Amino acid sequence: MASQFEQEAYRESSVESSVETAVVDALLEAKCPLAGFPDAEIVVALRELAARRRVVDAALVEVAGELLRREDESPRAESVARKSGFRHLTAMVEQVLAVRPFEASTLVRVAAATRERMSVTGEPIPARYPAVSKAVGSAVMSIAQASAITKGLDHTGNRVGVDELERAEMELVASACGVNPEDEQPAVPKVLEVQAATWVSYLDPDGDEPRADKIAEERGLWISRRSDGAVTGKFVATPEQGEQLLSVFDALLSPRRRVEFPAASECGEPLAPALGANKLPLDDDNAHRDNDNDNVEVPLMDPRSIEQQRIDALTMLVRAYAESPDAPRTGGEAPTVIIVTTKAGIAGTATRPEDVPHLERTGEPVPPSVAAQLLCDGFIRVATRSSTGEILDLGRKQRLFTTAQRRAIAIRDRQCRAPGCSAPVRWCEVHHAQPWSEGGPTDAKHGILLCSFHHHEVHRGRLVLTNGNNGRNSSSSSGRGRGSGSGRWHVVPALGHHAPRRTARRRSNTTSSVQTARPAINRRP
Repeated sequence: MASQFEQEAYRESSVESSVETAVVDALLEAKCPLAGFPDAEIVVALRELAARRRVVDAALVEVAGELLRREDESPRAESVARKSGFRHLTAMVEQVLAVRPFEASTLVRVAAATRERMSVTGEPIPARYPAVSKAVGSAVMSIAQASAITKGLDHTGNRVGVDELERAEMELVASACGVNPEDEQPAVPKVLEVQAATWVSYLDPDGDEPRADKIAEERGLWISRRSDGAVTGKFVATPEQGEQLLSVFDALLSPRRRVEFPAASECGEPLAPALGANKLPLDDDNAHRDNDNDNVEVPLMDPRSIEQQRIDALTMLVRAYAESPDAPRTGGEAPTVIIVTTKAGIAGTATRPEDVPHLERTGEPVPPSVAAQLLCDGFIRVATRSSTGEILDLGRKQRLFTTAQRRAIAIRDRQCRAPGCSAPVRWCEVHHAQPWSEGGPTDAKHGILLCSFHHHEVHRGRLVLTNGNNGRNSSSSSGRGRGSGSGRWHVVPALGHHAPRRTARRRSNTTSSVQTARPAINRRP
């Protein structure tokens, strides 16, 4: 029986639009200027070009794989790259394709991860990632998507069983191809990287702690003064430290931020000077003055490097500011970091990917020990999905979303849901998928996160919301969704709105079935 993936590919290829093919053919043959085509035809032409580019990607991966095979069968000095005057295959790809070194190495790495090899006895060895190999070969997945999946799953090493690795690979391939029921669009590489990291944390929980320890060892703040007197530096922060910094930065940079600073007195007196820890002004006389206490305790030996102490101090300053009354408020809330998990995730007994603790903003996995440590923190909050302290489904009782509902929607969406927009939570507003004035409920499941710009675009009719039947029941141009299905709301452009094309024209062999029992994972970057 054909898989869902194969059925989708066949259906899309059988209903290929003659309009977009004609536009692209005319473009490639330079027969007519693009200025003569309507906007909608330009949009579908872009989709057609993307499909043709994936065909080229498939051919490039196959060629690179063949070159790797020939390298395996001959001495290094006799490889095609060496005989062509290059030190190695990546250098040859970089020069011939005229791409950056990163792009060349990505192509070679994907080819190595998706090609069959031969054992010393002449027996074929299957590709490490067969589902990715078939998806790329069928021209339904780009090289960048394949790299995000294979590079992400490589972090499992040999610590994960074949069945578990295959399960994760199939889920990620389905997400990349956009055939999951809850996906409106194929996942872009940035989203796939987060999804792969979540699977790695779920399948290899013992690897989380060493990875976190390695990052903690690398953290630091390096500061130096230039010859002109300016101070410069760089820093490396752990994911949770970075989340704290970015949470405050987002609030400060939000177009709708509200920051209150103390003003000078009406008499024109200057602001009060900054005070030190001893409550004395930090002027020349008091900058180095200490308390009158002569009983100074001998400090304990600090195992941190000076760079680590600096970054920790900077983070503490940011936390103190975020918790102060002077911190900027967006949406009525001070900057707050949210770690989302379940009770099983905190206990380190995750039974599904969504149990893995992760940061609300990015979906980056967090070790259970870190989540447990921050349970009582005021600035970093741990949101458990099993919480029953708040009523999130308010039905017709009120128009505005409560703080608890906003937080639940933010945890679910993580950023603006408009296509291609990555505006963070604190730049966003909650939009009623069905207008309150027309009977729409103020429930978390009927709210969707949109930045101010895209919120206005919905009301202008340039974006529409869809829901139900895998997102194919369209709302009206004003955002008045009437989908009766139980799926999530999605935002799609009104112009040229139809299901995304992932047409496979290059080969008839498509990826194997993705109808495996796969748990849902957080899909937003």
